[in-house]
Amino acid sequence: MLNDEMLIKPVSKELLYMKVADAIHNYIHVNKLQLGDKIPSERKLAEQFQIGRNSVREALRVLENEGIIKVKSGTGAFVSQNSNSGSIYLKLIKVNYVELMDTKMTLEKSVIEYTLENASSAQLQKLESHLLAMESEANQGVYSFEQDQQFHRCLLDIRNNKMLGQIVLNLIKALDKYAGVLEKAEEIWMTTIPYHRQMLEAIKRGDKQAALDAYDHIYRIDIVTLNTARDRELHS
Repeated sequence: MLNDEMLIKPVSKELLYMKVADAIHNYIHVNKLQLGDKIPSERKLAEQFQIGRNSVREALRVLENEGIIKVKSGTGAFVSQNSNSGSIYLKLIKVNYVELMDTKMTLEKSVIEYTLENASSAQLQKLESHLLAMESEANQGVYSFEQDQQFHRCLLDIRNNKMLGQIVLNLIKALDKYAGVLEKAEEIWMTTIPYHRQMLEAIKRGDKQAALDAYDHIYRIDIVTLNTARDRELHS
């Protein structure tokens, strides 16, 4: 029999099914469930999480893909491997985050190349204004997500391709959802600001390679931020 004393608390709506998968994984670990033990039904999990059964079903699918449970039609879901502590949520975030970052990087590099050839003085001044605001807040110990987004929106406006711009903005919104789980991410992202400056100065002087190199530094810092948060979670 399962020990129902360790109930699962309701979770927020952001990336819901992934958080549910993590909570069920934690439930298995805390209750020391063994191979073959049955976990609560979809209905009961939905009641405990206070969410719809579709989100629970998606979470169970994630856990089954990870080999943690086996869902048997008509009988329920059963533990199929010993559960270790740690966040499967953060593990899954790493995969999705990196894929989103790679896509965003490819698209934004094309925007930077276009900007080098086509940006007007007024457009470059607008980029500069957002960067100066970022630098000003950084001097006060604050990383400005808003000004960073405005900086990249300006790049997209220069490209003047609505479809491309919408795709990149949707990627940025998706990435913002992950930022909340990256502990102390702002401290590391603060180190991207000098590379934003290097990128802008390279664009101004028409140095394509230097601009792309600076962007690559920003990308690598984003990946390091994720890996640092993940390692902290796994060893906490």
